[in-house]
Amino acid sequence: MTKLYLIGCFLVISLIACDDILQVTPETQVTFETAFETEKEIETGLLSVERFVRLALISPLQPGIYGEYSDYHSSANPALLNFDQIGVYLALRESRFDAIAMANVPLPYIDKVPMTQERRNFYKGQIYFTKALIYFDLGRRYKFTPIVRDEVEIDPIVYSSWEDVIDYAIEQAREAVALLPEYPDLRDSDGNVITRKSVPTKGAANALLAHLCAWKAGCKYMASSDKADYNEMDLWKTVDSASTAIIQQEDVYRLANTPEEVCTSVLVGDSPESIYEIQIHGYGNEMDDEYIYNAFFCPGMYYQTWPIVSSESAGNIQYKDWRILAESVRDMYPTRVEHGEIITDLRRDAYFYELDSMQYKVDESVTGGYAYPWKYRVARLGTSGWDAGRFINFDQNAVWFRLADIILLRAEARVRLGNTLGAIEDLNAIRSRANAKLYDASEYNGDLRYAIFKEREKELLMENWRWYDVLRNGYYKTELYGGFREVSEQDIIDGCFLLGIPDVEFTNNPLARQNTFWLRHQ
Repeated sequence: MTKLYLIGCFLVISLIACDDILQVTPETQVTFETAFETEKEIETGLLSVERFVRLALISPLQPGIYGEYSDYHSSANPALLNFDQIGVYLALRESRFDAIAMANVPLPYIDKVPMTQERRNFYKGQIYFTKALIYFDLGRRYKFTPIVRDEVEIDPIVYSSWEDVIDYAIEQAREAVALLPEYPDLRDSDGNVITRKSVPTKGAANALLAHLCAWKAGCKYMASSDKADYNEMDLWKTVDSASTAIIQQEDVYRLANTPEEVCTSVLVGDSPESIYEIQIHGYGNEMDDEYIYNAFFCPGMYYQTWPIVSSESAGNIQYKDWRILAESVRDMYPTRVEHGEIITDLRRDAYFYELDSMQYKVDESVTGGYAYPWKYRVARLGTSGWDAGRFINFDQNAVWFRLADIILLRAEARVRLGNTLGAIEDLNAIRSRANAKLYDASEYNGDLRYAIFKEREKELLMENWRWYDVLRNGYYKTELYGGFREVSEQDIIDGCFLLGIPDVEFTNNPLARQNTFWLRHQ
């Protein structure tokens, strides 16, 4: 049996162990001492961890998608908070724990394998980042989650609140920041340069730390009374410093020149603007093998039809779940006149296909008055049999953190910290790239923080950020939809904005704990 095969076996065995986090099953009597005896074997194990992260984090996007900008929602759309379909607010999460278990298995062996301390730090940093990222996802999505620390857990675990989950993720992210190299210094065990942005770096860890701290700071109003005794201003200071650590690396991370390049390069993958992304481009066969080739890892699936989905017609826009009116696009990305010249926010025509032509030259019976998003440009098509030529998914990486996001996040932190000039500078950095009008204090009745929120809405449209931005700023009464605007303060503390867990988790784990809000409405 080769060592690589043995490592493969440890992955399968670990899956059994990680299921025990949520299910009571017998402990498998296996050790991994001989699976990790060289640095190459540690490296191979972590490549497998990267694969499990990919499988975990391209699963359905709820609740994030419920907050994306849309001018249309059907009466059954869960974005409206429908109590007659509670099941859509309860979501499985085993794949997240699979990734955590994969990361935990090699951790005890890194110090035992001969290698330099620098390499040990690199591998440990990858593990800490992975766990922080998974718990960031879990902490923003669920009210209660079991925390698996540094062991492959066998027995059921007491569930922790979202506040404690985020705290643990912050702790892991800080460790990753301390241990990981910067992007230009990434090397594999043979000394070869690593260029893919799916490998964690110090910049990626700082981006994750900034978002974790921003989430906990901004969502203090969602915390239960016994968990709300923290100083949110200290967290905003960390958001500022962690973001600055990324932004000041101008030779490493750079904004793309235009919004068009955001669509054709940044969101495809491995761009200088990208800080961390999940590798999907070029992994279509693996996705097929895992029966997830239709996974909605990309919000564009809810919005986009023709012309990117070439097998559909222009009229299909009227059947998409999420739709944006052409007039809304004009309001969001307005034109202006300067020195007799008409100037347009470049994001309008980068994010939407031929807005003028489709609105004014195509009959409204076809368009329904809607614009045609095409922010995601690279389609993966079937290549053989009945699948040939059929749209399968977007063949692009899932970009988690990009520089424009971090600049605007720092702008928000600076407003909260009273640094108005710094916040405006960051806001204008993004507007300048889009050729948009620079900030004026008359905007939004002088509310700079709201102006930054709206800029994130414009810049990060259809990138699964808006729901979290709304909640972090407490704008749910005006920026969410349907019943989510009417929830009470107690509903929020009880978890109305967070997912619950399905019955199977209670069947298999006596320590499972349900989201209080959804339990009350079941």
